Amino acid sequence: MPLDQPFSADKDQSMRETASQVLHRLGIGEPEDKVTFGAMLDALGERGFGLLLIVMAVPNLLPFPGVPGVSFVTGMAILYIAIQLMLARDEPALPAWISQKSFTRGQLSRFTVKTAPFLRWLEKPIRPRWAPVVTGFGERLIGFVALLHALTLALPIPMGNLPQAVALILFALALIELDGIMAILGYLASIAAFAWLMAVVLGLSKIALTVLG
Repeated sequence: MPLDQPFSADKDQSMRETASQVLHRLGIGEPEDKVTFGAMLDALGERGFGLLLIVMAVPNLLPFPGVPGVSFVTGMAILYIAIQLMLARDEPALPAWISQKSFTRGQLSRFTVKTAPFLRWLEKPIRPRWAPVVTGFGERLIGFVALLHALTLALPIPMGNLPQAVALILFALALIELDGIMAILGYLASIAAFAWLMAVVLGLSKIALTVLG
């Protein structure tokens, strides 16, 4: 299959629900009905990995997070997700106490209404393409790079969070819609992020040596 072809040529793939459509569908029903976090991730399937990565990456978009330790906590959560990607899990598995947390369909519906424009804006440029980059070994490789980001996010490196968060969000979008081009952008952003981290660490080392010397 040529790389520039969609993930699948059949009609089922062309009619594949987007993440925003899945969330909208889950919100349909009696407003007081309960929906667990685990059920939402089950409905999203393999796209749950992308959703969790976005949730954990967004707090790191600030170069200096407002809450001390947030990069360590989110880094450890991303590590948990990355290991599952490397193990080729079909969908993310969460601890039972998280999976069983619930909210009402009414709450989910209100959340979807507020976030739908942003989600649709994110989904607009992405679509299933260049399948080998995001499936099979490609998915495991994304998991490995995400693991490296998780470990470096957990370190107290000033101004190191933002470029890594951007790379992780690009990978997340690639996983949500199986977009190989978006994954390649994620790799490029990762290279830039790690180069930036090395520059910051070297700069801080020189300053420390100057002060101590």
